[in-house]
Amino acid sequence: MQQFDIVFLGTGSPLPSPDRCGAGHVIVAGDQHVLVDCGWGAARNILAAGIMPAAIDTAIFTHMHSDHITDVPDFLFLRWTSGARTPLRVYGPEGTGEMVEGFLHALRRDIGFRIAHHGDKLHPDGILVEVTEISATRRPEPFFERGGLVLERFEVDHFPVVPALGYRARFDGRTAVLSGDTAFCESLLHAAEGADMLVCEALNTRLLDERIRALRAVGRDLQASLFDDIPSYHIDVAEVARLAARAGVRQLVLDHLIPPVPNAGPELDRFTAGMADHFAGPIRVARDTERIPVTGAAQ
Repeated sequence: MQQFDIVFLGTGSPLPSPDRCGAGHVIVAGDQHVLVDCGWGAARNILAAGIMPAAIDTAIFTHMHSDHITDVPDFLFLRWTSGARTPLRVYGPEGTGEMVEGFLHALRRDIGFRIAHHGDKLHPDGILVEVTEISATRRPEPFFERGGLVLERFEVDHFPVVPALGYRARFDGRTAVLSGDTAFCESLLHAAEGADMLVCEALNTRLLDERIRALRAVGRDLQASLFDDIPSYHIDVAEVARLAARAGVRQLVLDHLIPPVPNAGPELDRFTAGMADHFAGPIRVARDTERIPVTGAAQ
């Protein structure tokens, strides 16, 4: 059976955390390495997770929130300086081209400086990017197929962020679904049906409410009011568990944790409390740099 893993570069959210960087994953399928989002701090975790940046020749993005894209410039340079010799293929929703163009424009002078300093040690094509914007579809539709790996996109509900995408990866008879940022929606439920792994964002509303009350207690009313808006476009842990059960998911992995919690201890236990009442399968909370295999029914 061929290697099929999800590597977690960042399992946090926009809320600061000493343990969890912004959103980022790498799908490892045989010799294919596909980056999924690249939020703050995610790029620095690529090497820490045991992946050579130059091995990643494809990147896909779920949406244009800052915590999913701000480490793109660092990734481009890490990829280039670790030996990339071909352009990076990028896929994502409307706005992806503008995002990449903006970052490359900001890096234009530095790219010139590096070439002037290092000469032909750096391949000129290794810093190039080829962008394909893909439409949001209610049902999973393929947009990428290479080396046996098939990637499919589907729309999710992160309104007012439109479009926002989730992704389904099929490889070697196994399926992994990455939710992206979303509230509960039927399109995610459909995409996750029968999946061997569902990687899903997760909001613990009770813990968030505690943070909101603490902010108001010290007079930080603006931050508290902004936090009040969070549940409208994210999915609560109980809903995640019920969705996984309805979809017949084999393994549930939580990331993009809101609010962020440590990697161990009572806060982590509180974050997942009650989920097993709705979903009988394995539930785990991913950690930054963790690699989790996508296992099939017989494994």
